[in-house]
Amino acid sequence: MNATTWLSRIERQRDVTYRRTRARRVRTCADAAQFIDSVGFSLLFATTQGIELPSLFEAVKGRRDAHIEEWDADSDRVWVWKNDLPATRRAYYGKALSGKPIFIALKFLPDVYALAAPENLARAYARGEISRDAKRICDALGAQGPTPTIALAEVAGFGRARREFHRALDELQSKMIIAPVGAVAERGAWVSQIFDLTARWFAPQVARAARLNVDDARRALVQRYIATVIACTQPMIARVFGFSRIITREVIADLSARDVIAQKSEWIISNRKQEA
Repeated sequence: MNATTWLSRIERQRDVTYRRTRARRVRTCADAAQFIDSVGFSLLFATTQGIELPSLFEAVKGRRDAHIEEWDADSDRVWVWKNDLPATRRAYYGKALSGKPIFIALKFLPDVYALAAPENLARAYARGEISRDAKRICDALGAQGPTPTIALAEVAGFGRARREFHRALDELQSKMIIAPVGAVAERGAWVSQIFDLTARWFAPQVARAARLNVDDARRALVQRYIATVIACTQPMIARVFGFSRIITREVIADLSARDVIAQKSEWIISNRKQEA
């Protein structure tokens, strides 16, 4: 089988796994939760920035390369589900991993949290690993509990400094310290995301993260990723999880030694006989 034929076959397999077919398309919020659980990680919308992951919007449309050209009923659905899924604790949603809006199945949330979140917020701030603006938001959420965006900016004292506020929100999401956990209409018809501390909203998953070894967490994430995307390269893994080239090579070597994955030239595939 030549390389072009092999890659075409991989894409057809992804169409099934990613639910990019009319017969398997996601139709309800319960379907969306099941889809996220089955793939482990899913973008909200497909990206052209070289990140290979399923997309909930493509799964809803039931086709590849689905992008929002005109807002329609499917767009409405995914926009509501991105708030409802974390609100009901059926999935994590936020700017973790690739920095893109992404869903993470709760099974793998402890692994992501163990790698991204600081062990101690106060010590991380003292070491300069968390900005002052981010610390203000954390303190406000700690005192207030789950808080909508506009109210959070006000109680954290940002006033008109909305650019700094949103930059701090992104910083905290990338470190898994806070997460969007729902939405509410704050002023007029505008709907705002509600934020809370990840450790409070997803307490059982964060408790499990505290018991994880980081090497075990990396292996679990990479193994799930390879199984989901069918075939990938080391740069693809590094891009999604933010691993260095050295760490990526070490994880791949470890999984290969455990006979969990196999390599075909630069391509890495699951050893399905060993797949859990």
